[in-house]
Amino acid sequence: MHKKFAIGIVTYQPDEQRLKENIAAAKVQPEAGDILIADNDKGENLGMASGLNQLCQQAIDLGYEWVVTLDQDSVMQPGTLSEFTHYTDLEDVAIICPRIEDRNMGRQYARSDKGTEYIQHCITAGNLVRLSAWQAVGGFSEELFIDGVDFDFCMKLQEHGYKILRTNNVFLLQEVGHGQAINLPFHKQISILNHSPLRLYYIARNYLYIGSQHRQLLHWALEVTKRMLIVVCFEQDKWRKLCYMFTGIRHYRKGIMGKKSS
Repeated sequence: MHKKFAIGIVTYQPDEQRLKENIAAAKVQPEAGDILIADNDKGENLGMASGLNQLCQQAIDLGYEWVVTLDQDSVMQPGTLSEFTHYTDLEDVAIICPRIEDRNMGRQYARSDKGTEYIQHCITAGNLVRLSAWQAVGGFSEELFIDGVDFDFCMKLQEHGYKILRTNNVFLLQEVGHGQAINLPFHKQISILNHSPLRLYYIARNYLYIGSQHRQLLHWALEVTKRMLIVVCFEQDKWRKLCYMFTGIRHYRKGIMGKKSS
């Protein structure tokens, strides 16, 4: 029997049926150990980063070396953890992740359904995280609250000499926002995520913040600009969403971080 991995799930007002499906999919993995849940719906919502840090610390306290981080609506496929065990002896690898199959938009990021590759960024859902690396970089950045938490963590790991390995041989079933893929001319495709105005506030603020923290401000400013153009061209409630995004930009400039006040 391979060494077991802790399973960590951060929840906030979850869909009960989807969460049950998530937990059931984790339980049938032979390598799954304790299933840990950080429920942000109890007491004050401290955000995704805080929930992830709680889970990582709990896993360490229980003696684990690795933890799988899951969203409340992400579902692992059979054999995922068995596939991950093939790469845990790579000492410079801090994250092992699957390819993502979105319920609405299909395959995301990965072009192939076979093989492995080193990548720069990955979303948090479905990752196997080396807990010693989590400790080495100071964990997830709680000042972000939500959005950009995963990208910031990936950049911190790489700045400390760690690598992120994606295995395309397994996938995670995921649903990002209320997304849809739109085909453009010349075989181009863009993802319309239809996030709420509040999520767009965090995206605008946090992307600029992590860009400045990791000396990639131009790249992340362009990403914010792209999100704004998508809102203008394809989404509903455009004015309200743009107002929230401009508030996020203003708060970034003022250094206002953490959970957005009412």
